[in-house]
Amino acid sequence: MALECDFEQFENLVVMKLSGTTTAVELAGEYEKIFDDERFVEGMHSIWDCSEIDLKRIPISEVRRLPSVLRQFMARRGSDYKAAIVTSRGSDYQLLRIYLTILKLIGDIQFKLFRSVDDANRWINAGD
Repeated sequence: MALECDFEQFENLVVMKLSGTTTAVELAGEYEKIFDDERFVEGMHSIWDCSEIDLKRIPISEVRRLPSVLRQFMARRGSDYKAAIVTSRGSDYQLLRIYLTILKLIGDIQFKLFRSVDDANRWINAGD
């Protein structure tokens, strides 16, 4: 699994593009690297672009593990930020709607699902 990051400092945003298949622990290991990047700012919004991965290939057991694995980063991550999840695949969009219920167990984060990075970016930049 690869997690490619693009920091948009003027927009207080990090775009994370996922590819390949992964486990929750592998994803957390890649995610942790973001916090060591000098461009990372606490409370930075995020877009998780899942368009290049086939979610049907990731076992539900791994999705269920994500909240407990990712919760460990909350202190470093900050609060009051938005996290957009993007997929352009219809079947993955439906799966992500279900998975959002699980992901909301991570903590007090505003999650929303989108079909394009542009739509996700507009939501993040709206003063909600």
